[in-house]
Amino acid sequence: MHNIVLVDKPTRQVAELLSGRVHSHFVTPDRSNLTELLDIADAILVRLFPVTENVLSESPQLKAIGRHGAGLDTVDIAAATRRKIPVVFTPDANSDAVAEHAVMLMLAVARRLVDLDETIHAGKWRHEPYQEGLELHERTVGIVGFGHIGRKVGHLCSHGFGMQVIVYDPFVPIEQFPVGMTQVDTLEELLCQADFLTLHMPLSKETYHLINSERLAQVKDGAILVNTARGGLVDDDALAQALNRGHLVGAGLDVYEEEPLLADNPILALERSRVILTPHSAGLTDRSVQRMAEMVCDGVIAVLDGERPTNVANPQVWSI
Repeated sequence: MHNIVLVDKPTRQVAELLSGRVHSHFVTPDRSNLTELLDIADAILVRLFPVTENVLSESPQLKAIGRHGAGLDTVDIAAATRRKIPVVFTPDANSDAVAEHAVMLMLAVARRLVDLDETIHAGKWRHEPYQEGLELHERTVGIVGFGHIGRKVGHLCSHGFGMQVIVYDPFVPIEQFPVGMTQVDTLEELLCQADFLTLHMPLSKETYHLINSERLAQVKDGAILVNTARGGLVDDDALAQALNRGHLVGAGLDVYEEEPLLADNPILALERSRVILTPHSAGLTDRSVQRMAEMVCDGVIAVLDGERPTNVANPQVWSI
């Protein structure tokens, strides 16, 4: 049977799907056995572990890489392609989960959920004078990135809450936009209109710190920022400053530049009622985890068996 090395701790679903089909090898939490396992790996399965050119050079018999998730920023696709190694991933498997989480963060920040919950648990009632929450209805949500998740967020906001939806994504033709959603030509045009700003772009050299101090200054006063995409899209220091100034009402974050969050991250020092934080868990639901496990396990084993699965990030490996 094939040797598959699981670099990150696998989900229960992945472990069950691989059982009896391959030899599964588990990298220890301190990764002390990583080098010896890469030496025998026919495939590696990762979640957030960076698959660099150096990792590939230590994997002499590697035939497939499985990325348990939709993002590919942690895998050196170019290096894998040069080695003719297919990179299997799971696009759209967790789109519903992430979209729902993004809208949940919008609501939680807008309605001051954490503050209200903590007040009740402290044995108190409403603080006076009472600080009202914000309604989503008829407000404007600005969506940056209109892939699978961005589209679902737009649908939920438009049809579920009666919000105005504006979108910035220079790579999506205007004819692909649903009726009722407005495409803008520049990010700056979106920033000055959005009451809620939600990010759904991949992380790359071009999008690193897309939301920086200069762009935050252009955001509509009193807006709420939500990020369930990648932490590197936002400059944490600049965001903390904008929140401290009161320019932004609040933020809902599921991703961060450094994960787990470092103790000195300025986001942690902010008032909890204004910033709601979750541990990169937006895409993890009962159904999404099962879908991701099935797609990545079946795809990697298909490659090892000489077949061509559907969800491969670099299909050109079969023609070079």
